[in-house]
Amino acid sequence: MRQISRYFLKGIQTAILLFVCAVSTAQDPEFTQFYANPIYLNPAFAGSHGCPRFNMNHRNQWPSISGAFITNSFSYDQFVNTLQGGIALMVTNDMAGKNTIN
Repeated sequence: MRQISRYFLKGIQTAILLFVCAVSTAQDPEFTQFYANPIYLNPAFAGSHGCPRFNMNHRNQWPSISGAFITNSFSYDQFVNTLQGGIALMVTNDMAGKNTIN
């Protein structure tokens, strides 16, 4: 009987852990014109343009309701000859629910 309760408690602990992992995951913001932000689309595009590139994106989804989703993104990338590749910096801010979820 004691062995059954131990397995039951392990099952409950596993279920709680799975629930916490499922709830704590986040979603990536989606841009309607995703091709306009190549570093967000695929980081391997860093330096592919050959010259320094700045990108700024802003999305205001459902602006007529309170607590709309507002997403801002800024990225910079450039080709580095000594690396034979590119480097990039990307900053993304996603706000929802009157900035309660950020």
